[in-house]
Amino acid sequence: MARSLTGMRVLITGASAGIGMALAQGLAAQGALLVLAARRLDRLEWLCQDLGPGHRALACDVADPAQCAALVAGAQAHLGGIDTLVCNAGYGLVGDIAQTSIAQWEAILRTNLLGTTACIAAAVPVMVAQPLASGYRGQVMIVSSALARRGKPGAGAYCATKAAQLSVAEALRLELYRSHIAVTSVHPVNTATEFDQAAASHGPAWRRGARDPVQPAAVVAAAMIRAIARPRREVWPHRPARHLLALAAWWPGLADWALRRQLPP
Repeated sequence: MARSLTGMRVLITGASAGIGMALAQGLAAQGALLVLAARRLDRLEWLCQDLGPGHRALACDVADPAQCAALVAGAQAHLGGIDTLVCNAGYGLVGDIAQTSIAQWEAILRTNLLGTTACIAAAVPVMVAQPLASGYRGQVMIVSSALARRGKPGAGAYCATKAAQLSVAEALRLELYRSHIAVTSVHPVNTATEFDQAAASHGPAWRRGARDPVQPAAVVAAAMIRAIARPRREVWPHRPARHLLALAAWWPGLADWALRRQLPP
């Protein structure tokens, strides 16, 4: 059943750039009411001004569960409820598994995985208490990655957090089924955002293969908006990636061979 985007109350984490910003712009253009969260409050405030009245910016580092709880409380107070929670905040990390420190593991897990689950834990009770609207009480959308389906050499820690997000989405979807709360995972390929620079701030620069597909953030956001209006289980903005990763699951040796070709000499 389709949900109207006009007046829809949406909370987006990681909204100061990239996919989160493009999603905010697309939803606001269709009449949604937004609470935007990120660590960089100045960017969020600028974005809210650009989007028009009715939206609010809240600073939040999702690595801190207390800030996640405060964010959801602030969004509920401003919007009067939450129709869609978009867990988009996260960052990349480059490095071989054996060379990834415990501190690096803990940091990326706190942000990419536990930041997602902390926001969900705070938002689900809000949604459960809401009346049905177009067949739903709410929606949780988790921005994972195409790499959730296949680990990439040199980015194992990041891939592990994305795979964990997918597992969370799959379990949560069934746990919330009777509560009429939709759960959607999103699986972008490389996206033209500040992701590379953010990854470099935590370690070596992000490595891409010469033939790796790259999509604009607006393309990913448009696919997400369609899945907010008509909730789906998974969103794959780059459809060939889904088919190739299904093939990799059937023939892991073939996938290993293809990825070995991208390894540095």
